[in-house]
Order: sequence, then C-alpha cells, then structure tokens
Amino acid sequence: MGIATGMKMYNAQLSPFATRCRMAIYAKELDVEFLDMPDPDLEEAFHRIAPMRKVPVLIDGDVVVPESEAICEYLEDKGLGRPLRPADAASIARMRLFGRICDLYVMEPMGVLFGQINPRGRDPKLVARELAELQKAMGWLDAYLTGGDHAVGGSLTLADCALVPVLFFFDQIGPMFGHVNPLQQFPKAGAYYKGIANEPAAAKVLAELDISLRRMMAG
Repeated sequence: MGIATGMKMYNAQLSPFATRCRMAIYAKELDVEFLDMPDPDLEEAFHRIAPMRKVPVLIDGDVVVPESEAICEYLEDKGLGRPLRPADAASIARMRLFGRICDLYVMEPMGVLFGQINPRGRDPKLVARELAELQKAMGWLDAYLTGGDHAVGGSLTLADCALVPVLFFFDQIGPMFGHVNPLQQFPKAGAYYKGIANEPAAAKVLAELDISLRRMMAG
C-alpha cells in the first residue's frame, strides 16, 4: 500500500520521460493513478490541460505540472516519500547534470534514430550523423559516472531516475543499427546499468519498458 496522494499522471509506458517519473513514484512508494496514453477517452481532457500535448503531466488537485524534470522536483518539494535529492549542493549539481545530459544530448539523437528504425526508407546519412552524436553524448555520461551502482553517492537519486530509461533505450537501439552490446564501449555506464537494476524501482520500470517495447516491435 503506497502513500495516498490523490494525484494522477498522464503516462505512456514507453516514454523515457514518463518512465523517469514512474521510477521516482515507485521509489517513494506513492499512490498515483496512471492515465495511460494514447486513449481516445482521455484525449479531450488531456488537451485541455496540456497545451504541449506531451506526457507526462502530473495532476495534483488544481495544480498541473508538465515535463518530467519538473514533476520529479515537484514531488521532492512536496516532501513525499523517501528523499531522492542529495543533501549537499555539490551532489545536487551532479544529480542535475546527469538529467541535463540525458535530456539534451542523449535523448535528442536517440529520438531521431527511433524514427529510423525501419530499414525501409532509412536515411543512412541522417543515421550516421545521429549515431555519432549519440556516441559522443554517451561518452560524456561515461566520463561523469564512476561505475558504481548509483549515479550520485550511494543511494537512489533523481539522477538514477533520468539515467535508467535512457540507458535501457540506448542498449536496445544499438542492435537495431548493427551495434551489438553497445554499452560495452562505455564500461562505467555498463557497470552502473547492471548495478542500478538491483534497485526495486529501477527493476520495476525496466521490466515495464521491456514488455512494452516487445509489444510495440511485435505489432
């Protein structure tokens, strides 16, 4: 039984951004109702409150919070469940750095590459360019990670919530473009990804992502 919140979140199981929020919610053991999109029955209400029309969006009474980073920080500021923000300024800065690298430098090229999964109609020049950008960004992550089981310190933080879905998709997208075991090139990221999977909240979202991706690919 989780901590009652009365909150709802517009969610998509395969969205790395929604997954980031779900992982924080699971780690905090919060009772949040997930409204899974796309759902024609939810579209009208969703468009009314979400002009960007992107998930995730958190609803807390009259408060509407879009964007995954803002949602995770909001849950922290509410003081709900276990803290996922470190206590000292240097560690908080490091935590936020991982989130920024994931959002700005890893997810950008990865998003383009997901549009090129189907070999038919694939643009080889675009793929080569975006793969190079993705490799560069992953190199930055590898440089900042220590290879330990957590991104910052010895416990779960919002940095881990950002990293876990990103590394899942990086690990999955590589073989689609002929790169087997893509994390092998990034030993610290690979060791981290293996270690963080022991965290129950991380294990839960990784299982959700795996099931949802398999369903999508089968369809």
